[in-house]
Amino acid sequence: MVGASAIILLVSIATGVQDDVRSQVRDLGVNVLVVVPGRIEEGTFNPNFGGMSYLKDIDAERCSRVQGVVRAEPFTFVGGGIRNGDKVASPLLAAATPGWFAMRPLRMQEGRVFDASNENSDVVVLGSIAKKQLFGSVSAVGKSVEINQRKYQIVGVTEDKKQEQSLLSFGSLQNMVYMPYRRLKQVQPDLQTDRIMIQIRPDAEPKALIKALDRVFQKRLDRQQFQVLTQEDLLGLVYKLMGILTWLLTGLTSIALFVGGVGIMTVMLMAVNERSSEIGIRKTVGAKRADIFQQFLIEAIILALAGGVVGLAFSYIIDLALYRFTPVKPEITFGIIVLAFAVSVVVGAVFGLIPALNAAKKDPVVALRAI
Repeated sequence: MVGASAIILLVSIATGVQDDVRSQVRDLGVNVLVVVPGRIEEGTFNPNFGGMSYLKDIDAERCSRVQGVVRAEPFTFVGGGIRNGDKVASPLLAAATPGWFAMRPLRMQEGRVFDASNENSDVVVLGSIAKKQLFGSVSAVGKSVEINQRKYQIVGVTEDKKQEQSLLSFGSLQNMVYMPYRRLKQVQPDLQTDRIMIQIRPDAEPKALIKALDRVFQKRLDRQQFQVLTQEDLLGLVYKLMGILTWLLTGLTSIALFVGGVGIMTVMLMAVNERSSEIGIRKTVGAKRADIFQQFLIEAIILALAGGVVGLAFSYIIDLALYRFTPVKPEITFGIIVLAFAVSVVVGAVFGLIPALNAAKKDPVVALRAI
């Protein structure tokens, strides 16, 4: 029961997180490519992927001239926090351009996003989560906040109630403070460009377009200093890392299955000794070794299967509580239910094998002496 519960909980939580990640990535919008400052290849990982960036805003301008590209916009993550008096929030700070909002239209709770008329001003767009932390239910448009010891006027607040309940809402595209990239570049001339977001035409073939974009970047950068990724590439990378972690944790929790299997084996060995007379009588009236073997093996499987069913019910209750009271959104799928029953059957069969063999090998004359 404990082993099955542990595995079911892990797999259901991992499945829920994968759906959450898929939603976050797809939230970038349709037909969007992402240029990252590093390279991800089979068996390798460039450390610059999350650190120093060699990308520049001029790269975005060059990409925008490639046939099939609608727009290419620089995007930068900004360190620091945001303050409103004594209230402090730690959302994801990002510097973006008006083209980013055209690429990914946002639902607004109030106000609007900044545009070409004020992208050179100290303005900011809050995510709904950050707004709630700093202003509560009071309107925030027109008010000022302090970011890295500099005052910014709020022009709009985004809204997405679904993602506020997300496990990744702390880093989602809704829990963000958007700052004008051009203005921040004026204040911080050495500001690096962490990503280049590229929107392509719906009829453009992404793989073919990636080759054209690669040629643009290779005129200035080494191949290891950038990579153009599709949404599928991003999801594949995340799923691969999550898959490794899930299998690692599943392997650790399998210890509980082993302990449970040993417990089943011990109980069945005791049952074989206590039921020696039953075995003797059955063999006396014509039962074969195979009949005795099957009887005790099936009993061990049923015992393990019962534990698996209880474990599944227990996991369902825990998952329901997690779904209702936490940002974690586990998902128990049909495949997970099949996994629970399959694991139970395998544990019962493997650890019931020795007791069943012992029962089958008992001499009927010796067994009858236990009467």
